[in-house]
Amino acid sequence: MTDRPPRVYLDHNATSPMRPEAVEAVRAALQRPIGNPSSMHHEGRAALARIEQAREQVAMLIGAHGSEVVFTSGGSEAIAAAVRGVCDRAPASRRRIVVSSIEHSAVLESARLAARRGFVVVRIPCDHDGRVEVGRFLTTLGEDVVLAALHWANNETGVLQPLEQIGQACRAAGAPFLVDAVQAAGKLPLDPGEHRVDLLAVSGHKLGGPQGTGALMVRSGLVLAPLIGGGAQEKRRRGGTPPVAALSGFGAAAAAAHTELKREAARLLRLRSRLETRLRTLFPDVRIHGQAAPRLANTVNFAIPGLPGETLVIALDLAGFAVSTGSACASGAVEPSHVIQAMGFGEDEARGAVRLSLGWSTTEDDVDHFLRRIPEVVEQVRSGLKQRRRPGA
Repeated sequence: MTDRPPRVYLDHNATSPMRPEAVEAVRAALQRPIGNPSSMHHEGRAALARIEQAREQVAMLIGAHGSEVVFTSGGSEAIAAAVRGVCDRAPASRRRIVVSSIEHSAVLESARLAARRGFVVVRIPCDHDGRVEVGRFLTTLGEDVVLAALHWANNETGVLQPLEQIGQACRAAGAPFLVDAVQAAGKLPLDPGEHRVDLLAVSGHKLGGPQGTGALMVRSGLVLAPLIGGGAQEKRRRGGTPPVAALSGFGAAAAAAHTELKREAARLLRLRSRLETRLRTLFPDVRIHGQAAPRLANTVNFAIPGLPGETLVIALDLAGFAVSTGSACASGAVEPSHVIQAMGFGEDEARGAVRLSLGWSTTEDDVDHFLRRIPEVVEQVRSGLKQRRRPGA
């Protein structure tokens, strides 16, 4: 019996394996008695110290002050807390929420929930490269806007958005600017102040920390209604006893990502370039979505005409490769990618999109192994589709 080749993980945008630094931080926290951080005794003060260390580590990564960081259970809660927190304190004169058409479902769903409460949601389209139409966004901003939301980097295509101009216009209109930086954190230098960002959401497990951790940066001076009440934790901005060990891991992952930021960005860009160059050679009709726009160095979203994305993902999984059809939050759904459709592509192409996302654990051997095997996998998928199309099959 021959040993199976090791699996290759190329789905870091869905979740990134925990970094060794994060594992060690969690282990160290669990090996000592953990008190309640709200308690005054030694164990409680030690737990609080771990949380505050993590807070400073996350703040350094995202370019914020520690006092602006509110820990949450993840990026989705951070976004929900921002949207609900702003809307709950909104004056009657501000009832419009402006978002892009290519936001993550966490933003779109929070906006839909606000619409049920009487707010009006305006969705701004994007261009063929996946960049929001800045002019449309700017003309929509006015004194009746309660919140504007735009992601830093798209989770499916990796396309980066033009934040600075929009942030300045939001500040002029007096509307808080929410940025979903879940995919950007740990991959790009973040400077919320330069881009006039008021609220910024990040997630621990996207950058090699534990799942179930996240943070919302709330600009100093901006007050939100808490999404979760019932306690004085997080300066009364988010009730509930925090998970000390998990947040220790989040902080350690943030510190490691910050230290390696420039080196990793250059390394991943080389790997992405190798992937895209070889894919174009192997499949001349391949389309790489967003290729003309600035993108994250780690993300490749492609479609090969005639190949359903879900079928290709399953075939690659059987061959030992973990890849995705798009947002992990949409896994199992039959709907085509709303991002690819918003970019002006048809339903068939949106269903055919496959995402490769690299990360700290991705090696050159991983990429080369994928490139060696994908022609065979694609041929298997094509043969299977031909058989199913035969009369009587």
